[in-house]
Amino acid sequence: MLKNKLTEEEQLFIVNNVKGKQVSELTDLFNKQFNKNITETQIRNFKKRNKLKSGVNTKFCKNQIPHNYKPVGSEFADERGYVYIKIADPNEWITKQRYVYEKHIGIIPKGHSVIFADSNKRNFDVDNLILARNKDKLVAKNKHLIFDDADLTKTGLLIAKLINDIHEKQIGGNNENIKE
Repeated sequence: MLKNKLTEEEQLFIVNNVKGKQVSELTDLFNKQFNKNITETQIRNFKKRNKLKSGVNTKFCKNQIPHNYKPVGSEFADERGYVYIKIADPNEWITKQRYVYEKHIGIIPKGHSVIFADSNKRNFDVDNLILARNKDKLVAKNKHLIFDDADLTKTGLLIAKLINDIHEKQIGGNNENIKE
């Protein structure tokens, strides 16, 4: 408990300096003044126990723009290297390869996705984007048929499609409606 650790002088310092300061600012000021290393949480708890108010409004207000707001058209890359683009507010993001494909070629049908022919997740050239059935993409990945070479990847997807089509014929039906 911080109250027991603080001298009267330190407690008085907090009381006299709390007005108009956020907890982070008050903590820095306190630590510099007394050459200590107390945390913001300790200062915050001391303020609560002693019913001290700074008068600083830290609540989020209507029409206030958040610090992490990104405008439409903003991009970011996730931990796997896929680039996402913001297409609408509030926070509607899609992969950039999907955005480029739909803009230049057309709608992506259900059960399909867009992959990079050369496996480069930053190459958004329309010629490098391939529309593939999800089940063909899955087989191609599992059978290691996706390569750094665009022509080999296209061939690998054809082989994956052939494998899937043969499997469907063998089990006696078309499983297009099965979720993957």
